[in-house]
Amino acid sequence: MSKLETGNAKNNSDLRIVFVVPTLNEEAGVGLVLDGISKVMQQNNYTVLVVDGHSEDKTVQIAKERGASIVFQRERGYGDALMTGFECACNSLKADILVMMDADGTYDPKDVPNLLNPILENRADLVVGNRFLGIKRGSMTFVNRVGNRMLSWIARRTLNIGITDTQCGLRALRADLMKHINFKAEGMSLATEMLAEAKQAKARIVEVPIAYHPRIGDTKLNPIKDGSRILGTILRLIRDYKPLLFFGAFGFIMASIGSFIGMNIVFEWLETGSVKHVPSLILSSMLVTTGFFVCMVGLLADMIKDLRKELRARDNRQKDL
Repeated sequence: MSKLETGNAKNNSDLRIVFVVPTLNEEAGVGLVLDGISKVMQQNNYTVLVVDGHSEDKTVQIAKERGASIVFQRERGYGDALMTGFECACNSLKADILVMMDADGTYDPKDVPNLLNPILENRADLVVGNRFLGIKRGSMTFVNRVGNRMLSWIARRTLNIGITDTQCGLRALRADLMKHINFKAEGMSLATEMLAEAKQAKARIVEVPIAYHPRIGDTKLNPIKDGSRILGTILRLIRDYKPLLFFGAFGFIMASIGSFIGMNIVFEWLETGSVKHVPSLILSSMLVTTGFFVCMVGLLADMIKDLRKELRARDNRQKDL
């Protein structure tokens, strides 16, 4: 993958900052959020892009009254809204910096300058908020808090992502980083994939503390559905980025179970001179053999991963020419 350019020919005052704000029936909070953005960004060259999922309330009307640009997403869902917004911001609005932010009031616009500073000072390509240091009472249920911490821990350990809150939806990133990110996930799991893709692109990722407030309006989150989808995305990312770990772990477990069963067969043969549990012998042989071949698949997948990385780097170099 081609190396990200660390410099920018434009002065900070000339950089176009585009806020990508997904909405779906957010009339209760969208006005307050856009007013907050306007207050903290009045000295900057910025645009608010509201990506609406065909709201049935006054969300779009309120956003237009605040001067926001409106684009309607092609399909449905949080992930599709963000991808629609990123595409429009980069291609049509010629953004230099992207800020993704929800319209439900959970994130405070006052934290945006803290996210932008590492990018403006050329210290980061992607800045992620850390909600765990500023969670307000009633803003996150106990189940959601435990789930977010667990998913973040899994992502950190398996994908080597040094971020405490991998599921945070308040982020700022350089727009040219999007050229190096290939999204496959849907919904809330897109947040994890963005981090994995950015790390793969050798982007500089920084985390800053932010506040997290109770949601304005009804929640659209489904902790079980969204959590399982995010966990599935993490497993897929491990398979894609660390195939030797993914397949090797499964292969090792299968081979270990087979070997344990086989040891009992061996002890039985040593004591009695015969094997009475033939099905166990067959099962042991199958598990050990299958485990070995799964590990071999991991080695092959790891080679393919490196090859894909080289091909992708070549494609990105051609795009930069």
